[in-house]
Amino acid sequence: MATFVPSQQSSSGTGCDAAPAIEVRGLSRRFGARTVLDRIDLTIGVRERAGIWGPNGSGKTTLLRCLAGTLTPSEGRALVLGHPSGSRNARHALGVCLGQDRAFYGRLSGRENLLFAARLHMHPASCRLAVAAICDELALDSFVDRPVERCSSGMRARLAVARALLGHPEVILLDEPVRSLDDTASELVWAALGRRPGLTVVVASPRRDDLAWCSRVIDLVGAAAPAARAAASG
Repeated sequence: MATFVPSQQSSSGTGCDAAPAIEVRGLSRRFGARTVLDRIDLTIGVRERAGIWGPNGSGKTTLLRCLAGTLTPSEGRALVLGHPSGSRNARHALGVCLGQDRAFYGRLSGRENLLFAARLHMHPASCRLAVAAICDELALDSFVDRPVERCSSGMRARLAVARALLGHPEVILLDEPVRSLDDTASELVWAALGRRPGLTVVVASPRRDDLAWCSRVIDLVGAAAPAARAAASG
């Protein structure tokens, strides 16, 4: 069962001399006058299965975007395996499945989209085998060759997870990955993640049931600075 903790400490036991998978210190993000993240501190260990929980609007997706390097923090820092988020080394280590990243080339098939993504991270000779393997693992074969524009939201969500797993990432960021999935498809996703013991998994969701698979769940409000927590609690 997942344990909910507001602290910064990782429970992975990877050793004090190793860089954590994720390290966030004093991270804030503002959009104009609106502060979405206020001085967030958290650490996630290598090979940890960590959940990020918070109510809608608490900044979970914004935090993942800062980690992925698609959004620059207003203040503070975020490191991925010791590398600044958004740097070449950090991007190379990451697999990312965020809400806005579920967009595909609609007129191309799912397989063509996956092959395109694979070629960005892998040797060309390995791409077709890697795509075939992930399609088999996530049971995509019944729809992967149809144009993505004719796929349901659940099919696209499964394709997005498949894309994030291509290229053997060391850390994967998932924003509500099973939101559009039925029980069978959800089990396939969790099973695929579970077969990768060397992978650090970070899952964000406002629903605690979605995070039951995680070994630790971080309350995003609890990860903020004391003054920010007091403001959030009213």
